[in-house]
Amino acid sequence: MSKLTLSEAEDMLNFMIDNNRHLEDTDQTPIAISFEGQPGIGKTQLVEQVAKKRNMGFVKLSLHELEEVGDLIGYPMKEFMLRNRKTGKTTWVSEAMLDSVNNEVWGKTGKTQMGYAKPAWVPSEENPNGTILLLDDYARSSQMMIQATMELINTGRYVSWSLPKYTNIVLTANPDNGEFNVQTMDAAQRNRYVSYDLEFNIDDWARWAEGANLDNRAINFAISYAHELFHPNNNVTIATPRGYVTFCKAISGIKDWGSELKRIMLISKGCFSDKDNAVGKIFSMFINNHYDKLISPKDILTGSWNIVKPKLVSAMWGDNGTDYRTTVASLLATRIANWVDAYFSKPGYVSAPINERLTEIIESKLFSEDLMFFIIKSVVSKHPKATAKLLQNPQIASRIVL
Repeated sequence: MSKLTLSEAEDMLNFMIDNNRHLEDTDQTPIAISFEGQPGIGKTQLVEQVAKKRNMGFVKLSLHELEEVGDLIGYPMKEFMLRNRKTGKTTWVSEAMLDSVNNEVWGKTGKTQMGYAKPAWVPSEENPNGTILLLDDYARSSQMMIQATMELINTGRYVSWSLPKYTNIVLTANPDNGEFNVQTMDAAQRNRYVSYDLEFNIDDWARWAEGANLDNRAINFAISYAHELFHPNNNVTIATPRGYVTFCKAISGIKDWGSELKRIMLISKGCFSDKDNAVGKIFSMFINNHYDKLISPKDILTGSWNIVKPKLVSAMWGDNGTDYRTTVASLLATRIANWVDAYFSKPGYVSAPINERLTEIIESKLFSEDLMFFIIKSVVSKHPKATAKLLQNPQIASRIVL
């Protein structure tokens, strides 16, 4: 199965949504897409964010939480075929609705069938931008439930009811690698949808974390020691993304991490598989390097420049102002680019003050040439409209080729 990062998966999902609209407009069946990955990697949140950005309808069904197949597909009901006495057209009506039928217009034909009542989760109205139906933790459900979804994935309907037009089915699951209690999908099932394996990428996570307003220190810690935290060592990975977020929230109320190391280590034992106290060793290095004291990107971009600039100089150039700290500069450049991306991605942003501050940062020449280019390129390429005035500066415009 092909591997994708979260940003690559977002791009693929957007493509599939657009392509599915084309398929339906040409009387073809849309194609479902499946994302598999470790718990907490951000599969579900990715799908929700795409739906929100595109102003689509969104329905999430956690299949493993449904007790009966009827909760998914609706419950059986007897239907009667009626014929319009004037036009001759026929329609199916449930037994419960017969009493409300105008008998002068509709007459019984004597034909009956067993259908299924449309379940409550199916949207009653069509969204012009389309809808995403997320079948979450798909592989954790029973085989009976999985079999019931196959018709939905194939045709977008189940016997007597249909999904709204432009509905895109997305499946999420944990990998079938022996670590998780999931069902094995055979080739006949997998061939019904496009499948990708999502892998953790610290750059994607860092961009997400900025928009999620996680503790500034926790984001610095994750970026600085991503390899040690999230990559396997002797087949053991210390932290999962979800476990790390739990850890972040659990220690966010501690004002001075350096004075509470003992407590933080105790909390980490409840969040990570860390028999060798690797987190403790990494955390000690983090504190000793004073990365927990670095100015936040929000303060860098919205605070008074007279206060911000000296803090940047001290953080990146040391107290004597001559010892350039590449690691710290790279960390701050990443945080600045990600914070601006998150800020411009939310409705109601005001671009002028941010553009002015970015100009001040660039013209100060505190960052190396390559990091200044990284900041500009990252922001302008993603938000050309919001940064239009930024490009009016010849010094900045000369660095960018869109």
